[in-house]
Parts: sequence; C-alpha cells; structure tokens
Amino acid sequence: MKSVHPTLALNPLSIEDREFIRKLVMKGGPDPSEYQEFTVIVNNLDDRELEYFREAIKDSLNENTLIGHGFVKPYGYPGDFTIIHNIYKLHVNPNVRYSNWDSFFQDQAGAHAVRNRKDYFLRRCAEVEEQEGDMKRVLILGSGPATDVNEYLKMNPGSKIRFDLVDFDQNAIDFARKQNKDFSGSIEYFKINVLRFKPYQWYDLIWSAGLFDYFKDKHFVYMISKYYKYLVSGGEFIIGNFSHSNPTRRLMEVLSDWYLVHRSKYDLVRMALEAEATEELVEVDMEELGVNLFLRIKAA
Repeated sequence: MKSVHPTLALNPLSIEDREFIRKLVMKGGPDPSEYQEFTVIVNNLDDRELEYFREAIKDSLNENTLIGHGFVKPYGYPGDFTIIHNIYKLHVNPNVRYSNWDSFFQDQAGAHAVRNRKDYFLRRCAEVEEQEGDMKRVLILGSGPATDVNEYLKMNPGSKIRFDLVDFDQNAIDFARKQNKDFSGSIEYFKINVLRFKPYQWYDLIWSAGLFDYFKDKHFVYMISKYYKYLVSGGEFIIGNFSHSNPTRRLMEVLSDWYLVHRSKYDLVRMALEAEATEELVEVDMEELGVNLFLRIKAA
C-alpha cells in the first residue's frame, strides 16, 4: 500500500494555524508582535500534531537556525557547544530567511536563563579569586565551548585560577582550545566522559552548568558522591539544573527536539542528601528568572 505524505494526510492543525505558520516560514520566522500567538500554538500542540507541525516548518529546521541546529543535532546530542556559544553571544543569522527565528529563540526565557547562568558562574569565579592563597583551581564538568571561561579570563588577565575542563566531545574541546589559545597556561583539557574522569587534585570550585539536566536521578546522586570528595575545605560543588517553571520547555521540545530533566528546589536538595551531603551545607540559588536553579554543596 502506498504511504501518504504527512501534508496530504488528515492534518489535525487548524487551517488558520497552518496558514499562520506558512507565512512565518516564508518570512524567516515570527516578528515580535507574533511571538505570543506562535508560542500559544506550540504550547497547545499534543504529540499527534508534532509530525504535522514539524513538516510545516521543515524549511526552517536546519543548521541555519538555532531551532534547526537543535533539531538536526549535527554533533549527535542536544545543547552542544555550538548552540551554547551562540546563545552566549546572542547570535542571529543575518540571512533574512532565518534571522527572525534566531531573534525569537534568543528572546525566550530559556536562552536568557542560559546567559544568566554564565553570569552566575562569573560571579562565583570572582568569589574564588578573592579567597586567600596563591593559586585556586576550578573543575568544570561538561565544559562545552568554554566561552564562560574565556569571558572570565579576558576580564581577569592576571587571574590566579587554573581551570580543568572535562568534556566527552573532541569537537567541543577543539573549539574551546582555539578560542582560549591566549590563556593556554590557565586551562587544562580532558576528553573523557565525566562518569569516568578521576581527578588527581582538589578544587576550590567544581561547576557544572547544564550537564546534570540530562542525568537520571541515580546518575545525579552518583556524580555528587563521586566529585564532592575532591573539594578543598570550604570549597563548593555547584550544579545548574532547569526548573519546572521553565516557560520555554514546550518550545524546546517541539522546535528543537530538546528534552531536559526539569527539577524543583526540593528535588535538588533531596538528591544532595541522598548523596550524604550535610544538610546545613546545602542550599539552592536561582538566576533572575527562576528558570535555572543552582544546587550548592559546600565542603566542611
């Protein structure tokens, strides 16, 4: 029996929604005045409508757009180093066929939260910098593009911090190494899965921005137990995780096939305690929007 192309099948999307989406694709994405209408359509899609919706915007789901980069996953996984770097840098494709999509993406709460997460990291590094001692060490798990490290070292050229960056993707390490070539004396790179990496020294700060968003609870707890013991006295293990209040969740899932494990403050504290962290030394911060949470576990 001959298969029927999705667009020729019974499309559950309304005629009005299909026409609205068609016009968006033709002009390279929504204008700001159309953000809300487009978001409402996406947030109200159910799973049986995903195929039809993605077929309708297929001309925009390619590596020329940020949403398309997430969907295509050229490096095999969501949230790769390229898209994180582009979020940090507020990249918008200058080609009018795609620019509105990128402007829309960069205006979403999730993208703002990622940039706020970077700023949060910079503040934590500044606090480490101010501590007594000639040299401080920071370990980053799932370091990606290391654009945050690059920004910190540019602002603090005489920094006493030495960064150890761990990432499983050689492409990410190559990218990070290239953009940080002027700071090679301050950075060491490790290409290995964080589940297998074994530190050879102790750290003043262990940081993971977004890696734990992809872990099941058992791996989350395991990673706390594994790395917590490598903190110096008074050091901190800080783990970023998207919260349940992320208003961009459905947009990420529908447009970019980008799924995260969202967690609450309670979830984060519970897993820290399961990893046998001392309750008095555990707290949870959030960035300005409350979209990104930060589990902070201090060493006694």
